[in-house]
Order: sequence, then C-alpha cells, then structure tokens
Amino acid sequence: MEDANFLLLIIGFFIGYTIKSFLTFHSAWSATSTLVGKVADQALKLLGTTVHKVSFMDQIYKKAISMSEGKESAKLCSNELDSEFDIWKKETIKVFVENYPEDYKWQLEVVDWQSAMDSLTNIYKKEKLPSERREE
Repeated sequence: MEDANFLLLIIGFFIGYTIKSFLTFHSAWSATSTLVGKVADQALKLLGTTVHKVSFMDQIYKKAISMSEGKESAKLCSNELDSEFDIWKKETIKVFVENYPEDYKWQLEVVDWQSAMDSLTNIYKKEKLPSERREE
C-alpha cells in the first residue's frame, strides 16, 4: 500500500508541476503579447507624428519654392516630394511588417499604409474616449 501512495505522490507532483509550468507559460505569453501590441501601437503613433511633421515641412518648402522660383517649379518639386513620400510609406510599412515578431503576427492588423492609418485612428479614438469620460 505504501508503494501505491508513494507512486501517487510522485505522479501528483509531476502533474502539478506540469500544470504550473503551463499556467506560467500562458501568463508569460499573454504578457509578452500585450507588450508587443503596445510597442506596435507606440510605433504607429511615432509614424503618425512623423508624417504630420513631414507634411508640415513639405508645405513650407512648397510655399518657399513657389515664392522664389514660381508656380511651375513648385509643382515639379511637389510631384517629386509626393513621389518620394509614397516610396517612403511603402518601405516603412514593409520594414514594420517584416520586423514584427513572428510569434505575434497573428495580432498584426497592419498590411499596408491605409491599414496602418486606420489602426492609428483606432488607437487615437480609444485614447480619446477615456479622457472624454473624465471631463464629463
């Protein structure tokens, strides 16, 4: 009888250890998933800020060219800037998607520029809602 109790004790220990290991792994996986999602959101915010500032600088540049060299030169510069900006947008999203951790790609909603901007809009809406509730 003592052998059966000892065997049950060992089996119970290993079952408990396995369950504890699984729960610890699950908890760590969930925390890491949340971290990766938050970092991706912050990267999108930084991207949005960059786009805003580049757009502002482009407008200033276009006005300066228009005033100094005329509207024709300004139009050429504008087309060149737009073309370079489109190339930059594609490269940026490509790098973002390629460098996103493989294990967490299931949570990635960004596949192109438009989906990145949609995600950014959703992030700003989520952040704005709690601040609106505090003001009420």
